[in-house]
Amino acid sequence: MGLPLFSAHGDPGPSFWHYVDTMGLNPSPSALHSDTPHATTVIAVRYNAGVVMVGDRQATGNYIASRDVRKIEPADRFTALAIAGSAARGIELLKIAQLSFEHYEKMTDSALSLEGKANYLSPIIQRNNLTSPLLVLPLLAGWDESHSVGRIFEYDGAGGCYERFDFATIGSGSPFAEGALRLGFRADLDLEGALELGALALYEAGDNDPSTGGPDFVRNIFPMMITVSADGFEEIAAAEVGERFRLINERRTESRGVAGGSLR
Repeated sequence: MGLPLFSAHGDPGPSFWHYVDTMGLNPSPSALHSDTPHATTVIAVRYNAGVVMVGDRQATGNYIASRDVRKIEPADRFTALAIAGSAARGIELLKIAQLSFEHYEKMTDSALSLEGKANYLSPIIQRNNLTSPLLVLPLLAGWDESHSVGRIFEYDGAGGCYERFDFATIGSGSPFAEGALRLGFRADLDLEGALELGALALYEAGDNDPSTGGPDFVRNIFPMMITVSADGFEEIAAAEVGERFRLINERRTESRGVAGGSLR
């Protein structure tokens, strides 16, 4: 099936939402309700050659609805998109964002820059959050090919886009994760340092926030860890992620969870 053809007056242009409206595909928010599982927590950390993202796998309502939700997905080869908020709506928003970027590139025969993707996402977030009770807050990170640097963009509930030059975190575990990030972040972090700091911040969130899922050693379900660099989007293997969290857990077990005055 090829691209749809439009008349000169009916061409929706590069706006994916305009295309959705034109084709009558827009779902009605009236059929939605707010009593749905929510997904938390996701962290992004800049390092000297890109961005690390870490996300827990749990979706929580009045109970644990799922233990293995994927909250970070590639929007394209050099861009990662993560969600917190309504789990089902957030996963749908991830797919819409992927389609939006592809639609723009096909309709204009040009690729969006990373900053262009971040701005292009704003009206999608605004459209969802201002017309539906199912709030979603995404986090976008990627490798800026034109400047050869990793960049992070976060959003408010109305779609406002803000670049972060150090780290960002979304979801209910954010206050706990941010405490660890503020103590451990350095401008010269390398990949190993960023992975260690991201894992530690997520562990703190899972240890203190009942809605955030930490490492599950019984089921061998561990948070997602990904990198975005000049090599593109890469997901860290589950075995390596599990080993990182086991080391953190062993250190905490030795101290019986008592604060020791250092970032562990």
